[in-house]
Amino acid sequence: MKNRIFEELKDKKVLLLGFGKEGKSSYQFIRSMDQTKELGIANLDPIQDFDFSTDSYLTFYIGEDYLNACYDYDIIIKGPGVIIKDYLGEEIKNKITCQTDLFLKYCENRTIGITGTKGKSTTSSLLYHMLQELGKSCVLIGNIGIPVFDVLDKLEKDTICVLELGVHQLEFMKHSPNIAVILNIYEEHLDHYLSMEEYINAKKNIYLHQTANDIFLTGNSPYLKSFKDIPSTVYTNSMLEDNSYFLDKDCLTICKNHERIVIPRSKIETSLKGEHNLSNILVCLAIISILGLDLEEAVQSLKDFKGLSHRLEYVGTYQEISFYDDAIATSIPSVISAVETLKNVDTLIMGGMDRGLDYLPLVTYLKTSSVRNILLLPETNQRIEKMFIGSSLNVTSVSDMEEAVSYSFKNTKKGKICLLSPAAASYNVYKNFEEKGNHFKDLIKKRGK
Repeated sequence: MKNRIFEELKDKKVLLLGFGKEGKSSYQFIRSMDQTKELGIANLDPIQDFDFSTDSYLTFYIGEDYLNACYDYDIIIKGPGVIIKDYLGEEIKNKITCQTDLFLKYCENRTIGITGTKGKSTTSSLLYHMLQELGKSCVLIGNIGIPVFDVLDKLEKDTICVLELGVHQLEFMKHSPNIAVILNIYEEHLDHYLSMEEYINAKKNIYLHQTANDIFLTGNSPYLKSFKDIPSTVYTNSMLEDNSYFLDKDCLTICKNHERIVIPRSKIETSLKGEHNLSNILVCLAIISILGLDLEEAVQSLKDFKGLSHRLEYVGTYQEISFYDDAIATSIPSVISAVETLKNVDTLIMGGMDRGLDYLPLVTYLKTSSVRNILLLPETNQRIEKMFIGSSLNVTSVSDMEEAVSYSFKNTKKGKICLLSPAAASYNVYKNFEEKGNHFKDLIKKRGK
């Protein structure tokens, strides 16, 4: 596959747009194939964490006008952090591809792509865990933090590729995985897109380029109900279709080719909390069933899956207060799910980079919840605080995480929970949500000694 991918690039002018983890991976891939190919690298910020001293075949475009470099190249390999919006015309956008698209174009292995506003990391990791426990050769790649080019030399003929796909990878994709999953769609990433419609259309690329031999599993969000002209076989999250999967009060049910598979909830042993995670488990089991693998073994493997950091992660109990890190919760439904799952939240720390989300549904929910203390981090703090005017809740804007943690120790009731669940991105202060969550955990452990 490496040779086929490079064949597409070798005689064309190639620009690496963005030099984050995927940009570095693309650079290393190309240099592994050709040490002297002329390359362009365009990045908003100066690149200080990479040594180019032995490479004299590079042209750099750094700074506010870095997108202008796109006009001079034949193929643009875009990193997921680059914001395009309407800064480039359609002619230029048609030249944009990404690692994942090139991978899917030439990959002969079975590919399973999972996306969604929330739950995609947990679901991808859980499916990977199940496949490993079932003795299958598999890789977990993509938005989870492992660029797809990094595993090209590791793929065997029967290796199953599980791809976590973020919307920024899907945006310019012209190829889709064999099995595609959209778990849900909620208002999110509006700082990267001109409208909610654009965000949804980017997500659709996970199935739009499938064939009749492929499978698409669709979730249960309102935005998914309007999907039409799907080229593949569809499994719906509904009780009304033959090919479907759904939860009810007592069971997880998978319907496939007129066969009904019922798994009692009582058989599900897992450390994953909440109804939303039960839905993620069901998606994985539906895929295991579609692949014709042993469902009973897959269910048994659940008890060994520990979950991921920063996703309703129990940090510990200090001074009789239980702390949970849910830093990945950057959407409003994610925060509501977290509060409902834990049920005993007294203090909620939220806020971060303002991407223009509508916080009214979250504020309305919190006013009727058991949460007493709302701590608001910059830069969404002032906008959200105004929505609580007249509320009986203790709503406090804090300057930073240190102040939030200090307030939490002083004001959270003993025996209750303090939860970090931001409903906002972290980039105004932190490199990513992981850094935000780690800072929260470090402060708690230091203060709790």
